[in-house]
Amino acid sequence: MYNQNCVLLTGKLGGDAEIVPLANGKVAKMSLAVDHNYKDGGGRWRTDVHWIRVVTYWPHLIDTVLDTEATKGRLVFVQGALRARQWDQDGRKHQIVEVEVDSTGGITPITKDMAPINRVLLAGRLGGHADIKTLPGKDGRKVASFSLAAERSYKGADGEWHNDPNWQRVFTFAPSLIDKVLAKQATKGRLVLVEGALRYRQWDQDGETRTTVEIEVDGSGSISPVLEDKAA
Repeated sequence: MYNQNCVLLTGKLGGDAEIVPLANGKVAKMSLAVDHNYKDGGGRWRTDVHWIRVVTYWPHLIDTVLDTEATKGRLVFVQGALRARQWDQDGRKHQIVEVEVDSTGGITPITKDMAPINRVLLAGRLGGHADIKTLPGKDGRKVASFSLAAERSYKGADGEWHNDPNWQRVFTFAPSLIDKVLAKQATKGRLVLVEGALRYRQWDQDGETRTTVEIEVDGSGSISPVLEDKAA
């Protein structure tokens, strides 16, 4: 019931899909520009663009849709799952968060009259207590963040299904969630359900530009601790 990892997005492709042959198939890679419309502190509407990396190894999807229709500027609907991937390069650890589409999801070209979608549904256990900080300023605004270990279900080269922990970072500025839920119940190992949206963040570190994709939970989302039967 709680093995949940679902991402729903609409956005424009930043370039043609890159299709790369592999020893045992193909992989298609795409960058998706997802709009985030919101009101700023002055009540004015703003739009931020969040770049989300999408990948798929699904041959049917690559051959019938992406090879001909996944072109730069095309508006598409994506249903997939969050995947966190790590590797070592030049003596440094690198991590990327991407949306992987398998046979349970899809990538569909759409018309411009479809409403923007950016929704994440995730279940997992907290890797530690929620980190709650008060931001600089006179309004006492807070931010809370935590790492969530969501299960990654996939079929390996052996043909068997595997489940690996998949670490994702979640944050929120919502006072009601911070004060009523996270400050009291967001403890290490706690199973929670999260509904939020993907956010792209970029910063400079050690002379390099780093990027990551995180899950933001605002007033329209939720963070719900799950009550478990300890005797089970």
